[in-house]
Amino acid sequence: MAITFKARVLLELGAELISSDSVALYELIKNGVDAGSKKILIDICLILQPSSYRALLAKWGAESQEWSDLDFRQDLEERLDSSAQPEISEEFLRLATSSPGRTSSLLALSEAFFQFNYIKIADWGHGMTDEDLKSCYLTVGTPTRLTQKKEILEKGEGNVPLGEKGIGRLAAMRIGHHVLVRTVNSKRPGIEFELELDWRPIFKNPDLDASALSFEPTPGLEKHGVVAGTEIVIRDLQSDWTEDKLEDVAESDLAKLADPFDSNYANQFLKINYQGKSKSIITGFKSSSLNHADAVCEISFRSGGVESGASTDADSAARLKVNTDYKLHNKVESILYSGAHLADKVSHEPSRSRRPKASDRLPRSDEVVAALATLGNFEAKFWWFNRGRLQRDEQLLWKETLQKFVRGWSGGLLVYRDGFRVYPYGGPADDWLDLDRKALASSAYKLNRAQIVGYLRIDSSNNGRLQDQTNREGFRDCPEKEAIRRLLRQAIIADCKTFLERIDKENKRADEETLRDIDERIVDASALALSNLRDLSARVPGETNAIQGILVELAEVQDAWGRAKEALAAKDYEVEQYAHLAGVGLMVELLAHELARSTDSALEILGDKRSSKDPRKLEALESILKTLNKRVRIIDELSIPGRHRKTIQDVRSLVEMMKEFYEQKIERHGIEIEIVGGTKQKLSKRVEKGQVLQIIDNLLSNSCYWLARRLDRKDSPRISIVIDSESGILTLQDNGPGIPVEIGSKVFDALYSTKPGGGRGMGLFIAKKLAKENNITLDLLAPVGGAHSGFLLNFKEAI
Repeated sequence: MAITFKARVLLELGAELISSDSVALYELIKNGVDAGSKKILIDICLILQPSSYRALLAKWGAESQEWSDLDFRQDLEERLDSSAQPEISEEFLRLATSSPGRTSSLLALSEAFFQFNYIKIADWGHGMTDEDLKSCYLTVGTPTRLTQKKEILEKGEGNVPLGEKGIGRLAAMRIGHHVLVRTVNSKRPGIEFELELDWRPIFKNPDLDASALSFEPTPGLEKHGVVAGTEIVIRDLQSDWTEDKLEDVAESDLAKLADPFDSNYANQFLKINYQGKSKSIITGFKSSSLNHADAVCEISFRSGGVESGASTDADSAARLKVNTDYKLHNKVESILYSGAHLADKVSHEPSRSRRPKASDRLPRSDEVVAALATLGNFEAKFWWFNRGRLQRDEQLLWKETLQKFVRGWSGGLLVYRDGFRVYPYGGPADDWLDLDRKALASSAYKLNRAQIVGYLRIDSSNNGRLQDQTNREGFRDCPEKEAIRRLLRQAIIADCKTFLERIDKENKRADEETLRDIDERIVDASALALSNLRDLSARVPGETNAIQGILVELAEVQDAWGRAKEALAAKDYEVEQYAHLAGVGLMVELLAHELARSTDSALEILGDKRSSKDPRKLEALESILKTLNKRVRIIDELSIPGRHRKTIQDVRSLVEMMKEFYEQKIERHGIEIEIVGGTKQKLSKRVEKGQVLQIIDNLLSNSCYWLARRLDRKDSPRISIVIDSESGILTLQDNGPGIPVEIGSKVFDALYSTKPGGGRGMGLFIAKKLAKENNITLDLLAPVGGAHSGFLLNFKEAI
């Protein structure tokens, strides 16, 4: 037996799959665009809004309401839309009150409501024949567009259709329950076909079978000179369409339908009439406003595999490029990721508050990494407007121009495929990249959606796996969708946001230099003022008391400025302390993790009553306790600067001490550490022992992290430490993915990290700082094959 369904299912589909009136309009507009029309007309006429119509039926249809033809007419007249043309309103009123009595009047009202209220969508595309109406328009789920799309993509010629599911015709059903289609095909000019779809019987009989609905296209009168195109007239409207609503839809949706970042007038092909008057409510995109953004970020992705390793020049390698221009401070940063660095970038959440572990990997990470080869190329760009700064520093510009622009176009990244928008991405209620939650969790509160205006561009030929959900609520879940989401989140949150914050911090240091200039001017001006006041006091003895009061006030101002300078000096000292303590904190964090592992094992052994009689378990317990002792001994070497003085230290001994510290970790990951040199001829220098241990710790930590995430598993993970006593140089090198040359100059910057799973960008920054304090030079090894494979510590300048 074949599956049957009730006719009301079609109405449910129209209401549920088309989520809003805006999306319904978009679906009907897409039909015109796919038909090759260069212009789409939306004509709306409502003499009586649907809500007022329903209110009249409810009120005057009730038997409890005493009937009066005069009162009914007066009530109806008061409810007519004031924006309608007067002559049409009069005609509507005449028809609706043409018959006296309750029953006749309500029937006349329904007829007038049906006749005078409509929404018309017209295009001048290629139109349809009667066969097209039968095989396409009357077939829900027709594969016509899908087949056409596949052929175009295979040939690489023609415009890719925007629709493919064959359910867009249900959009008209959401707007109104009566649809009249008039169409003229370009191949058969002069012959107009009509198709009337009346869904109202379904509401009278919900039990009606779908097979009972029979709609047939009919040929109209032959008309000479009629151009090709399609006109869809929708009646029995279900929602109010006021001028305010239309303006909101135009501003929030229709103005963003075609990619406005590509052309200021991208959406001017839409023409709107309301109540018989042309409305210019889809204004051109004011791209000049983008020039006032504080920063601009460009993101581009090239599809490919990640197995190519560190070489970013390989044509087959996936690659992500993030370029941020902080225009306010004239600073630019460009970052390029590939290989293991790119794979790790989509495997962890950005900006985590702790060091990542293997268990922190996001669900389906391996599947998403593999999807980098099937995702397809894309590009994104956004402009960041610092609303707080603009309101403070550019009040007039903000109030007169930028406020409306930012409010209307912000919301995150609008997604455009083949030049047209994919709903609902970038809408007011859609935080598809989860930016607001991250912004609210950050004290900087920079990259929230209300301050971002931008786009993501994809195309069907490269991103065929990104398919719309049937209800038009974004893309279907798939590895490629998750990959693009993770890439964008990492680029925006980890790269762009971190760069903006780092530049802001640098700018604050520039402010402190400005304060020193102010101090010099205050000192000079105060000295001059003091001299002048004393000279004035000598010349005008009668004003001595007044001048003395001014001198007292001047002294108090100088004293206040002195206190401010002391506070600043204390702050600088605290910053130095913080940098050192942060380094200690990183080591303590690692220690705590390793201690947790060791103590868990020790407690498990002690919990077994048979342990006292098992030599192997006692030996294991002794080994664990020795490990704990080693770790505590290392931390004891670390303290606040000044507690330990610089002493002569053997560099190899320090390296071996840190190797012991990492013993369990390197065994767990199967890492081999080889130390060469520094035995017969020792490299001994006067340094602070704890600080050098921190430097070596950061370098080893960096190597262990990336060795655990390397993609090339042919060789065992290895760290090589070579000590050249004669030159005073220590090199630490590993066979991990390395540091790409494009970001090599940034790895020592504060808050910069290539570890998306929680790197805070402090480790190498602190190591560089501590090296300088000990007259040691810390640099990257020269690049080989497009990447730096390790670090170089030069002790030559150390005493």
